Amino acid sequence: MKRRHFLKASLASLGAIASSHSLAAQLQLANALSANRFSDYKAIVCIFLYGGHDSFNLFVPTDDRQYADYARTRQLLSYAQHDLVSLNQEDAYPIGVNSRASAFADLFNQGRASIVSNMGPMREPATRQMLINNENLAPPQLFSHNDQQSLWQNALMDTKAPSGWGGRMADLLMDAGSSGSAAVLPMSFSLGGTNLFQSGVQAKHYVMNSDGVEAFGALDPRYDYNDTRIQYHLRLLEAAQHSFAKNYSQKVLSARNSNAILSDALSAQAHTTVDYGIEAQLAEQLKMIARLISAQSMLGQSRQIFFASLGGFDTHDNQAVLLPQLQEVLTRSMAGFDADLRARGIDDNVVTFTQSEFGRTLTSNGDGTDHGWAGHQLILGTPIAGARVFGHMPEQTIGTEDDLFDGRIIPTTSIEQFGSQIAQWYGLEASEINEVFPNLSRFDTSAFNLFS
Repeated sequence: MKRRHFLKASLASLGAIASSHSLAAQLQLANALSANRFSDYKAIVCIFLYGGHDSFNLFVPTDDRQYADYARTRQLLSYAQHDLVSLNQEDAYPIGVNSRASAFADLFNQGRASIVSNMGPMREPATRQMLINNENLAPPQLFSHNDQQSLWQNALMDTKAPSGWGGRMADLLMDAGSSGSAAVLPMSFSLGGTNLFQSGVQAKHYVMNSDGVEAFGALDPRYDYNDTRIQYHLRLLEAAQHSFAKNYSQKVLSARNSNAILSDALSAQAHTTVDYGIEAQLAEQLKMIARLISAQSMLGQSRQIFFASLGGFDTHDNQAVLLPQLQEVLTRSMAGFDADLRARGIDDNVVTFTQSEFGRTLTSNGDGTDHGWAGHQLILGTPIAGARVFGHMPEQTIGTEDDLFDGRIIPTTSIEQFGSQIAQWYGLEASEINEVFPNLSRFDTSAFNLFS
């Protein structure tokens, strides 16, 4: 049975086993990686914004009439018109960003970044009237944080699905016949914790922190006082007889090997000389990802998938203060990462994008916004078509055909339309893309082109 047929059949029946224990995160290693069919190198970086980013209050209309509609809708949450930095584009009505997010305006106006507008999980394209007539057209558990995180990361319209679309891409590229460091390491690395996006039917992701490889407690080989303890531990692992114990031992030994390989590769990579302009956890995650990408020649991997995260977007009653701060962290960190990749000479091979479980309502509940549906996402990198707004940019007015109810905007761009283009750039064939995104045929794949 061909690997891809096995993977496709397994999606419907595989059960998920999860653990929050830190050891379990370290043991999530893939069988092997080769992707021998590729002679080039490419990496994708997903930045997940936990809590539901109010991205409709990131891109603000600058035209006087449309700004007046926005300010009337947003009330106390609206940004001052004189504080907006314009984006130079012709794809939508005139828009700008709050000055706290001016780093994105710089990226956009330099052609380094673009906007994927009004995106969200969808069963199929649907108008407001269709959704009113048939509520089953909406995604399951539409306004639930956890469920919508799952839908964004798995792109299967099933909140219980055990694999993510990044993980399924990795499934199709794994090769159990490979050797060397690529046979030990998975192709996916997470600096933002365990996640569904990178989990495949077989593929796993290596979880690490922004300081580097996290060694097993009291077994760190960098310190000679651990030598005796390590030797006894290895003897215990090698003596395992029971099938469960043997499997556990193999995983621990694999993790040790992976840690050693990564430590050696990272030690050869210089820390960044780029000033990210902000001290934030996301910036530190992206600094480490840049080092990992620069180490790819030592790791022998032609394809890599990275995951970073920024939380706090469920701002509740303090949105007017917290949202501009978070948007500054996000945009400065992304700008620093772009500059870091360029300084290392590896920017031609990397595409970075954001996801978040949902956008938020256009209307204010007094001091914040409520759970919504569609939202805008950012995409960054040398390979993309820059300074563009892809998809439909809805007006920030209540009661339009874009508004399902109470300012909850209906998506017009699906995750499949976006993800399939990422997968195509990454090197997957058309049949493989359809396996990663089984609902892709429901959407117009020619609506826009993310890449130049």
